[in-house]
This record gives sequence, C-alpha cells and structure tokens, in this order.
Amino acid sequence: MVGFFDRLGRGWTLTKTSFKIIREEKQLLILPVISGITLALVVLSFLAGFLGIVLWGSLFSNMDGTVATILLIVLGFLFYVVTYFVGIYFNAALIHCATMKLQGGKPTLGEGFKAANQAIGKLFSWAVVAATVGMIIQAIQSRGGIVGRIVGTIAGIAWSIAIYFAVPVILYERLSPFKAVHRSVEIMRKTWGEALGGTFGMGIIFALLALAGLIPFFAGFMLWSVIGIYGVLAFIIITIIYWMALAIFYSAAEGVLLAALYRYAVTGAVSPGFAAAVYANPWSQAATWQAPPPYRPSY
Repeated sequence: MVGFFDRLGRGWTLTKTSFKIIREEKQLLILPVISGITLALVVLSFLAGFLGIVLWGSLFSNMDGTVATILLIVLGFLFYVVTYFVGIYFNAALIHCATMKLQGGKPTLGEGFKAANQAIGKLFSWAVVAATVGMIIQAIQSRGGIVGRIVGTIAGIAWSIAIYFAVPVILYERLSPFKAVHRSVEIMRKTWGEALGGTFGMGIIFALLALAGLIPFFAGFMLWSVIGIYGVLAFIIITIIYWMALAIFYSAAEGVLLAALYRYAVTGAVSPGFAAAVYANPWSQAATWQAPPPYRPSY
C-alpha cells in the first residue's frame, strides 16, 4: 500500500522532473498564459453580453419568466462550451509540445498549435460533450440537496478519472468524443496506478505550495498597524501574483506529466526522468500488460 509520504516523495520527484523539462523548454509556460488571457476575455465578453441583456429592460419586460430562463440557460451553456474549448485547445497544444520534448525533439509553439488545429473539430465536439456533462453534474449537485451533492461529487470524480486521457486520445488517435471516453477508460484501467499516483502526488506538492502563499497574506494583516492599508494591499497583491504564477507552472507541469503517462501507456516508452518517479511504485502494472500500438505521431 502506498502511504501519504510515499505519494509526497513521488510527487516531489515528478514536480522536479516536470520543472526540469519546463526549464529546458520555457515556451511551455506561454501556453497556459495565453489560455488564461483568452479565458479572461471570454468571461468578460459573456459578462458584457449578460449585462447587455439585463440592461435592455424592454427585452425582459415583454417576455415571461420561462423564456428568460431558457435564454439564460442557453447563454450559460454557450459559456461552458467556449470556456471548455479554450482550455482543451491550449491543453492539446501543450501536450503535443511536451510530447515532442519527451521524444527528443525541439518543440515550438507553432507545432503545438498546428497539432491542435488538425484536431480542432473533434476537440470542439469534445468541449460540447464535456460542457454538457459538466452542467448535468452541476445541476445534480445544486438541486438534489445533500444526496444530490454527494451523488454529484462522486459522479464528478468518476467522470474526471474516466476522461483523464481524452485530450491526447483525440489529439493523436482522432477518435470521436464517445469513443475517446471509452479509449481513455481503457488506458486508465491499464495504468491507473501510474496515472492516479502520479497526478495525486504532484497535486499534493502544488497544494502545499499554494498553502505557502497564505503566509504573506496573513502576514500583511498581522502587520496592519505597522504597514497600514497600502502595505496590506501590497501583501495581498504579492499573494495573488504568487498564486497566478503557481497556476501557470501547475498547468504546464500537469501537461508534461499527462504527455509522459500517455506516451508510456500506448507505446511502453518511459520518458527520461520519469522512470523512478512514476513507474517504480507498488501500483505499477508495467510488467503485466502489453501496450497497444496506435500512437505514432510524426513530425
């Protein structure tokens, strides 16, 4: 059985390995930044559209509550789809760049976007499916009381595990959304120890790093009488910047890890630096199954 400190140690090794790859290919950090900026613009656009509808008072004054509710649901669904698509698209580009690096190549942002563009139709279809399921799970959690929250939480966790490999599957194997889910589940069944153990271990490390960001936050309030309101605001800004930078690094590191796990799952190839951290653990099934051959990207 793998204990907490075993996962913590593996997570630290995984994080260091991913950071090493990111340090060698710093452009991997650019993709999460662009994704975040794009998502911010999307949020502002939809917010402006929503406020525009609300301010256009005559629209709501001439329709009943049902029509208004349907309109808001449609707007909310479109928001879900667009935000999901932005995240999925840039994640696909990141995974491709990371895969090129792990295979010994020299990735560029152009190559990442090219790979994502080649699968953009299926990626968008996947965004629609993911957004639909996400809204259903959210509806169960918000309207089902305590039982609904429990069922929705369990369903959300199960769904997240099932679709863990969906993006690289769609990117490289060009499967439809529902076939991609089936394929992702198939891969997860064979490599569940490596995937869950590696992801959970890295998640622990970044969670601890995120908690460390609370130190300057609380320090600012403790020093209120000394530094004043502007000093407190400075500490809060430092904390926010730290968390934003951490989110960027986590997104890039998670993409590198997913690329390494998928590459291992479908080819059996162990990416440099990941062997001791991911595969040499009590959950590993590497010696008991034969990897299927469909993954053969060419550059």
